[in-house]
Amino acid sequence: MSKQLYFIQESFTDQELEILNKYFTNTDKPVFGLINLPDVVKGALFARYSRSNKSLRRLFLDEFYTHSTKLTTDSMPVAGMERASSLYDKMILDFGDDSVAQLGGAHIACEQVSNILTKIIEKGRIASYLEQSTRYVYYNKKINGQYHYVIPP
Repeated sequence: MSKQLYFIQESFTDQELEILNKYFTNTDKPVFGLINLPDVVKGALFARYSRSNKSLRRLFLDEFYTHSTKLTTDSMPVAGMERASSLYDKMILDFGDDSVAQLGGAHIACEQVSNILTKIIEKGRIASYLEQSTRYVYYNKKINGQYHYVIPP
């Protein structure tokens, strides 16, 4: 009997996987960590994610990663700095929203979790959190033949 996945597994090209493997702890599960990224990039990425219908990794590829990224001393590209700086300037200077500054630190993403689990994670208050606004999630469209929510067996 094959094991049924209760989450949508996003497809990435081989080139995208090569990029993502440098910055995310995995590319095939809905819970993952962000690595090798400065806090300013992680914070900006999550701030943008809260107002997007894209997955975090897709958003990173589409809006933050560029092939012209500068290399750090250990030859790791500092991805997303230009986009992050632009986003922080807009959020803080134009809109006066300094809450994005709280998004620095260790980042663990939990995508495709239920609203119930979201509230359990938030209630613990062991960490700050930011959730993707449901107004950007389309519940009437299928992704890879599945809706963006779990239908119990």
